[in-house]
Amino acid sequence: MKLPAFVRLTVRNVMVNTDPGTMFFMFGIPIFYLLVMGLLYQGIITGIPVNGVLIPYTTFLAPGIVGMQAFTAGNIGGGMLWADRRWGMFEQLLVGPFRRSEYLFGIIFLSVIFAIGGSLIMIILASLIKSATFSMSLLSYAYLIAALVTGTILFSSLFLIISIKARSMNAYSTITFLLFFLLDFASTAFYPITSNTPLPLRIVSAGNPLSYIVDVMRDSMVYGISYSTLFDLGIITALMAVVLPVSILLYGNVRTGIQ
Repeated sequence: MKLPAFVRLTVRNVMVNTDPGTMFFMFGIPIFYLLVMGLLYQGIITGIPVNGVLIPYTTFLAPGIVGMQAFTAGNIGGGMLWADRRWGMFEQLLVGPFRRSEYLFGIIFLSVIFAIGGSLIMIILASLIKSATFSMSLLSYAYLIAALVTGTILFSSLFLIISIKARSMNAYSTITFLLFFLLDFASTAFYPITSNTPLPLRIVSAGNPLSYIVDVMRDSMVYGISYSTLFDLGIITALMAVVLPVSILLYGNVRTGIQ
């Protein structure tokens, strides 16, 4: 039985992106954050206060690394479109038995697969750290997966917009590099945002979609599900509902090749 076109494109995309460079970007850097930064900083940071109780820094950090998988995987989707346009594969695929919508679904499914796979790897590694403890239920897993999928689609759409508008690989790389530093380090992934945090950083973090994804991860893995978890998931979903149609509209008008 012949597989649907978008499934075949997803398989093709996964195979193309299993090169050492992409694997290191997707998994190597997060593992470095988790195992090196987490363990080293834990020797400096005595604990993160949560409801009057100090939790180990690695317990706090691990959900942040899991949430970052949505951001990292989303970038791979945008880079895929850029590379295919740059090397003529986008045009060849559309000439073949594939529609634009099938190509788009193939990219989004690629990003979601990488995000969920990377998150699973990070959770397993974090569980092997003695100081990291997590408490999860079926509801927690449901929230975690929902936030990962919606967050990955959100960032895939964002990077697709960038790949469509960028006129050179240098421009695309520069923009994504800046976004990585801004969104990663101006979020709640590595440290808590409190009243002692400078106001400009609090504002940036509050407007950062990654913060809401990480907060859902942390509630799911450490704090427990609450109404704030549902609120954070609602914010992610609303942002996705805005950015995704914009990316689809721009993608529908994109020309083959780099103009």
